[in-house]
Amino acid sequence: MAFAPNQAPKIIQQAASKAAIGALPAAVVSAPAFALDSMVELLPSNTVSLEVQFGAYLAVLLGTFLPVLFLINLYIQTESRKAGKAGGQDSE
Repeated sequence: MAFAPNQAPKIIQQAASKAAIGALPAAVVSAPAFALDSMVELLPSNTVSLEVQFGAYLAVLLGTFLPVLFLINLYIQTESRKAGKAGGQDSE
Protein backbone atom coordinates (compact mmCIF):
# COMPACT_ATOMS: atom_id res chain seq x y z
CA MET A 1 0.00 0.00 0.00
CA ALA A 2 2.93 2.33 0.41
CA PHE A 3 3.53 2.44 -3.33
CA ALA A 4 -0.12 2.52 -4.40
CA PRO A 5 -1.30 6.10 -3.81
CA ASN A 6 -4.58 5.62 -5.70
CA GLN A 7 -5.81 2.94 -3.30
CA ALA A 8 -4.99 4.73 -0.05
CA PRO A 9 -7.74 7.39 -0.24
CA LYS A 10 -10.35 4.72 -0.96
CA ILE A 11 -9.33 2.71 2.08
CA ILE A 12 -9.32 5.79 4.30
CA GLN A 13 -12.78 6.81 3.07
CA GLN A 14 -14.18 3.34 3.74
CA ALA A 15 -12.69 3.24 7.23
CA ALA A 16 -13.95 6.74 8.05
CA SER A 17 -17.47 5.95 6.91
CA LYS A 18 -17.56 2.74 8.97
CA ALA A 19 -16.26 4.57 12.04
CA ALA A 20 -18.82 7.35 11.65
CA ILE A 21 -21.67 4.88 11.32
CA GLY A 22 -20.45 2.92 14.36
CA ALA A 23 -20.10 6.03 16.52
CA LEU A 24 -23.50 7.49 15.65
CA PRO A 25 -25.62 5.33 18.04
CA ALA A 26 -23.24 5.96 20.94
CA ALA A 27 -23.33 9.72 20.35
CA VAL A 28 -27.13 9.74 20.26
CA VAL A 29 -27.45 7.76 23.49
CA SER A 30 -24.80 9.65 25.43
CA ALA A 31 -25.69 13.18 24.28
CA PRO A 32 -28.33 13.87 26.99
CA ALA A 33 -26.01 12.73 29.79
CA PHE A 34 -23.28 15.14 28.71
CA ALA A 35 -25.75 17.98 28.21
CA LEU A 36 -26.74 17.96 31.90
CA ASP A 37 -23.19 18.46 33.22
CA SER A 38 -21.83 21.96 33.36
CA MET A 39 -18.30 22.57 32.14
CA VAL A 40 -17.60 24.74 35.19
CA GLU A 41 -18.35 21.85 37.51
CA LEU A 42 -15.86 19.64 35.71
CA LEU A 43 -12.98 22.10 36.15
CA PRO A 44 -10.73 21.58 39.19
CA SER A 45 -11.08 24.00 42.04
CA ASN A 46 -8.29 26.32 43.15
CA THR A 47 -7.39 24.17 46.15
CA VAL A 48 -7.02 21.04 44.06
CA SER A 49 -5.05 22.73 41.30
CA LEU A 50 -2.58 24.29 43.75
CA GLU A 51 -1.74 21.07 45.59
CA VAL A 52 1.83 19.91 45.02
CA GLN A 53 3.07 16.49 45.98
CA PHE A 54 6.19 15.99 48.05
CA GLY A 55 7.85 14.13 45.19
CA ALA A 56 7.71 17.26 43.06
CA TYR A 57 9.62 19.26 45.68
CA LEU A 58 12.13 16.45 46.00
CA ALA A 59 12.63 16.26 42.23
CA VAL A 60 13.24 20.00 41.97
CA LEU A 61 15.64 20.09 44.90
CA LEU A 62 17.64 17.05 43.81
CA GLY A 63 17.59 18.15 40.19
CA THR A 64 19.05 21.48 41.24
CA PHE A 65 21.51 20.63 44.00
CA LEU A 66 23.06 17.44 42.62
CA PRO A 67 24.31 19.03 39.37
CA VAL A 68 25.45 22.13 41.25
CA LEU A 69 27.43 20.03 43.73
CA PHE A 70 28.94 18.08 40.85
CA LEU A 71 30.04 21.29 39.13
CA ILE A 72 31.53 22.69 42.36
CA ASN A 73 33.45 19.44 42.86
CA LEU A 74 34.65 19.51 39.26
CA TYR A 75 35.82 23.13 39.64
CA ILE A 76 37.74 22.34 42.83
CA GLN A 77 39.46 19.35 41.21
CA THR A 78 40.37 21.36 38.12
CA GLU A 79 41.84 24.21 40.15
CA SER A 80 43.86 21.83 42.34
CA ARG A 81 45.28 20.10 39.24
CA LYS A 82 46.21 23.47 37.74
CA ALA A 83 47.97 24.40 40.98
CA GLY A 84 49.79 21.05 40.98
CA LYS A 85 51.05 21.53 37.43
CA ALA A 86 52.16 25.08 38.19
CA GLY A 87 54.16 23.94 41.23
CA GLY A 88 52.16 25.86 43.79
CA GLN A 89 51.53 25.15 47.46
CA ASP A 90 49.51 21.97 46.80
CA SER A 91 52.02 20.41 44.39
CA GLU A 92 53.84 17.22 45.32
